[in-house]
Amino acid sequence: MEQKPKIELSTTVIRAEDVLATDIDGEVVMMSIRHGTYSGLDLIGSEIWELMDRPRTVSEICDIMTERYDVERGRCEADVLAYLDDLASDDSIRVVAAAG
Repeated sequence: MEQKPKIELSTTVIRAEDVLATDIDGEVVMMSIRHGTYSGLDLIGSEIWELMDRPRTVSEICDIMTERYDVERGRCEADVLAYLDDLASDDSIRVVAAAG
């Protein structure tokens, strides 16, 4: 089994090419071509997904989210990292540059 790189604040991520996504009433619905699965993202998840239209570090994503929302930086980082780990677990995102 392939070991996925650990996602950290300095990790650069982007949406996977084989995930189709569309906006429906402000929320993103995604389908993985590779896995044949689909899922819906809530408002915050949808915003993070949109931010990954180009390579960004996790820290950059957190910078943007803390500017948009009244959220403590540490909480934002923990939530974004957990969310991205979840997306990485089913290959919805790709790590472009690992931390380190």
